[in-house]
Amino acid sequence: MRMQRKGFGILELLIVLAIIAFLLALLVPAVQKVREAAGRTQSINNLKNIGLAFHGFHDANKRFPFNGSDAAVNNVKYSKAAKANEVTSGSWGFQILPYIDQAPMFNNPAQKGAIAAYLCPGRNRPGMEMSNGGGPWSDYFLNNYLNNAANAEKPDNADGRRTLIGVTDGTSNTIMVGHGNINMKEYLSTKDVKLCVNVMVGGTTGTIRAGKNGATSPKGVMLQRDSENDPELGSWGGPFPQGGLMAMGDGTVRMFPYSLTNLGEFLTPQGNEAVNIPD
Repeated sequence: MRMQRKGFGILELLIVLAIIAFLLALLVPAVQKVREAAGRTQSINNLKNIGLAFHGFHDANKRFPFNGSDAAVNNVKYSKAAKANEVTSGSWGFQILPYIDQAPMFNNPAQKGAIAAYLCPGRNRPGMEMSNGGGPWSDYFLNNYLNNAANAEKPDNADGRRTLIGVTDGTSNTIMVGHGNINMKEYLSTKDVKLCVNVMVGGTTGTIRAGKNGATSPKGVMLQRDSENDPELGSWGGPFPQGGLMAMGDGTVRMFPYSLTNLGEFLTPQGNEAVNIPD
């Protein structure tokens, strides 16, 4: 006599489905955390490469890059109150291209394309801006106090371009470049992002961050996580919940928590402040 095999009942099926749903509920946040950690690690590596490029530029030009004064063109030479061999077109992001293995784009700015080292995986933005002449986006911004701190609010701050010797606060205490705050609703935009412009454009606030008041001692500088609000002028931040990533003058990368109230002390290269570096 053949025995009939009993199948799943409705109750058993519901229990199995509930267990699967429970396991998926546990799995999704874990996967998200893994992705976030991977994005944070990649962003740290990006900033390390940018920091090394700053030092490479300094070795070759005996000063740090600044934010430029004109749109990028072929090795334009600047003669106004500067050495004849200084390249000053494009932003800092254009000026350091030869030091991040992008010499062809530096020599021919018409060869525009995305630059992986300038893009934070935590935002997953398009690599190119299609307006303002077109060019690579950057999720990272220059500390415009690095050069003439008294004129930090000026996007083409060319005066007093600083050398390593001039960072008397210590390179480990001074931010060179880091995450700037961006509106999350504009992550997917290819044009007209608030306070963010492609690196081929020199002399604009869209590739720098500085204090609101332009004073030598920046007070009220914001450190904000990306949200659906437009960034405030001079605001730093980032997409990660822990804080904003910054490349320091000594080549290290540090995470600055959003709770930090003294970020301005890490922006001035000669402020002579007693700083407390976050862990």
